[in-house]
Amino acid sequence: MDDMFCGCIINFWNESVHGMHILRKKTGRHPKLAFQAFRNWIKKRFSRKQGQIPKTEPAPHAPVPEYEFSPMTYQNPFIPYFQDILEQLLEQKQIARRRLELVVIDAEENRDDDGEDMEHILYETVRQLNYLLVVTDRPQRYEHFAQQVYEENGLIIQTSPKPAHRGIRGNMVLDFERSGGIRAETIRRGTVYVPFYKRPWEIGENLDILVPVGYNTLVVGGILSAYFEDSRPIDEKFLKDRKPDRLEREFRKG
Repeated sequence: MDDMFCGCIINFWNESVHGMHILRKKTGRHPKLAFQAFRNWIKKRFSRKQGQIPKTEPAPHAPVPEYEFSPMTYQNPFIPYFQDILEQLLEQKQIARRRLELVVIDAEENRDDDGEDMEHILYETVRQLNYLLVVTDRPQRYEHFAQQVYEENGLIIQTSPKPAHRGIRGNMVLDFERSGGIRAETIRRGTVYVPFYKRPWEIGENLDILVPVGYNTLVVGGILSAYFEDSRPIDEKFLKDRKPDRLEREFRKG
């Protein structure tokens, strides 16, 4: 805008001989020098006036919102590796496998995907258990599973309603609920409490898995490296090698 304005003035005085004579008469200078003085005056005057006009600052960009963890939407990516994770949890907490007394808190009724995660872990874990308690308000959901486990392993799966699970027997609790907060205070002292959705599971240095245990975190290593060395994506390997086929689980249920 400044250059356009000055350009118009310059063209005007270049084409106006009369203007040049007026400048020479008033300044006593050669027309070219007079014109140069006029052009400098115009620029100075224009820039001074422009400086009086408040400049509008560009609107600042809205800050990018940081990721906020929400238990209601969190998807735990480490479900398929839980058997390997469990072995290290037992080792770190010095719990022999034969002495593992497992308590599982059922997912909410409107969370079918969470229920599948829970069933996946139960199917892989139950073969080596001597004690399993399922805390649930829908025991009928696990009747067929309990009957099948009893016939195959002789293990009697116990159930308990959620409101009555305070101080229940067990040295490890797997919590598949999303609501209600951490239930560590309702469990016996010394029990290993593992929430699957109420706190985020993260990857640390050297591909370690940071597993929430109550309000603390345990570092589990040496699990992801073998899968990350594979050229296939981790999700593909999970679907193909680690997670039992859903149809197979439905067939096993009968």
